[in-house]
Amino acid sequence: MKKTELIAQHLMDVHNGENWTSVTITDVIGDVSWNEAYTPVPFSPNTIASLLNHISYWNQVVAERGLGIKPVIADHNGFDIPEAAPEHWEAIKTELFRSAAALAEVIRRFDEEKLDAPILPEHSSAYKNFQGQVEHAHYHLGQILLLKKYLRWAG
Repeated sequence: MKKTELIAQHLMDVHNGENWTSVTITDVIGDVSWNEAYTPVPFSPNTIASLLNHISYWNQVVAERGLGIKPVIADHNGFDIPEAAPEHWEAIKTELFRSAAALAEVIRRFDEEKLDAPILPEHSSAYKNFQGQVEHAHYHLGQILLLKKYLRWAG
């Protein structure tokens, strides 16, 4: 199997299932209400909704890099979210899974021979960008799980 296919599969696995941790974004957010998603906690500046939006944002950034586009990274870094409402929570979730699938497709189509080369001038390798986004999603998945557990324990 090609490395690009493996990386793309790892990305989809952290979102949808069968990753090495046996914990997925789909499973963790499956029963999170919009109220929980937007509820702040005392130990983090982020909410579940803002973390999901941040992952989506970076899925898009890395996808653009993979297409040879140098994205401008906004000051909000993807943590900006629309006001709390059920429809906005649904939109955040929909965008997360859309952005993951789009990035996975960019990775699959990327020239495997160029994985070790800078993804863009003055950037790290394509491999580090693609695999880094997989690791980034795992990292924030852990935070989301902790926020969810705290909200249910404290509530």
